[in-house]
Amino acid sequence: MSETQALTTAAGELRPTDDLTKVATALKFFRIMAIIAGVALLILCVELVLHYGFHNEALSWWSPIHGVLFIIFMISVYNLGTKLRWTAVRMIGYICTAFVPILSFWLEHHVGGAVGALLEQAEAHQS
Repeated sequence: MSETQALTTAAGELRPTDDLTKVATALKFFRIMAIIAGVALLILCVELVLHYGFHNEALSWWSPIHGVLFIIFMISVYNLGTKLRWTAVRMIGYICTAFVPILSFWLEHHVGGAVGALLEQAEAHQS
């Protein structure tokens, strides 16, 4: 990558002045939170079935925890998205995947692979 040329792929955009270590750290945080958000949503689904289907309050404490985890997931999307210059629409779309059980696992795999490849390309160009 030359001094002025940005590396742009479907995964996002990196410029020569970007700190690749910060992008890699943001990607790791995103991947962890996508998995946690997916698991948290599955537990919330179990909580809803128990509550409305069986009138069981065993997991009634889970809803607020899920909410906090969802907010942290949104922060991780914003953190990675700003580093890769994603549009607001793209970030909102990625956040919406956390509303569908199991979709956040697909998102973690899809984005993780694409951004990982982008980071490898950027490192190769810097060498």
